[in-house]
Amino acid sequence: MPTAAFEIDGMLRQRGRSMPKPTLPERGRIGSGVALATTGNKAQWTDNPHHWQTLILLLPLFHNPDPKGYRKPISGVLIQRTIDEMQRMFSGYTLARVMGWYWDETKNTGVPDELVRFEVDGVFTGNDLYALHTWKKRLRRRFRQDFIYMRLVASGTAI
Repeated sequence: MPTAAFEIDGMLRQRGRSMPKPTLPERGRIGSGVALATTGNKAQWTDNPHHWQTLILLLPLFHNPDPKGYRKPISGVLIQRTIDEMQRMFSGYTLARVMGWYWDETKNTGVPDELVRFEVDGVFTGNDLYALHTWKKRLRRRFRQDFIYMRLVASGTAI
């Protein structure tokens, strides 16, 4: 397990504390965390019958450009609030700082974008999809964005 700190907007992210078991109910998290199932005490593992998906979420580190092209940094508090939500909703995730790019229709130009990329693997059901859709709308308001990139990609069976 890496112990190095990860920096976003000058804030250091250290390895998180584990949450006590009774903090969330057993089905309080989105997506199934069960990849393999045993057939009994012989330790014969079989594939999970459900197909796994990877949730990809990209969040901006800077607000949309103003009319002069200036982009204010997103508050670290907003990023931390989202990280806290992810820890409550999922049993684990991957976090990376990435560079992106998008086309600005109004200015007819490309805009580079610094982002935080979250990835979560799981089996997402209809109820999970509704919860993700609701959360995406909340993130769009929180980060004052025209669009939040959130996508589920079929990733097959976990091995």
